[in-house]
Amino acid sequence: MSVEKIIALLKNRDQKGLEYLYDHYSAALLGVIVRILQSEKVSEEVLQQTFLKIWDNISSYNLEKGTLFTWMCRIARNTAIDQKRLKQFQNNQNTDSFQETIHNRKVEVINTDGLDASKLINSLDDAHKVVIDVVYLQGYSHSQAAEKLNIPLGTVKTRLRNATLKLREFLKNEKGLFINFFIFIFLILFF
Repeated sequence: MSVEKIIALLKNRDQKGLEYLYDHYSAALLGVIVRILQSEKVSEEVLQQTFLKIWDNISSYNLEKGTLFTWMCRIARNTAIDQKRLKQFQNNQNTDSFQETIHNRKVEVINTDGLDASKLINSLDDAHKVVIDVVYLQGYSHSQAAEKLNIPLGTVKTRLRNATLKLREFLKNEKGLFINFFIFIFLILFF
């Protein structure tokens, strides 16, 4: 099928044109997207968004400025970059990385039945409790916490670090085992 015929079908909102593009170009466009996102699952979703954008914006395509394939690649690339910039994508990448780390390591099961989160928190002084609460329980960033608490950013970071060290030491002394701070926060949030 000629490029002119494909464009005419798309402009007339004939799905045969879109089906032809998908059948002949989806693999190449997916390759462009995967190279940017490094995630097959997310790339497939972005590919669908790309074809929707092609369908919606075919009237803006100009044959004199480049080939149809180049135009579609630019849409795929820009859509992938937009997706990569989304905070949700970054959060998913962090979660996926954590899940891979957990699944790739032998995880020792720790009995947390006797672990009292409130006792852990109460082992801290008030200045540390407040910072832990604002950052980890209320979800503020370090800079937002500094602004909310009206203290310097460096003080927030120092208090978080000191609180972490105190909680680790408390856990070593109380339980005779070492639980890192991430597990502590996990316990507070989910139990």
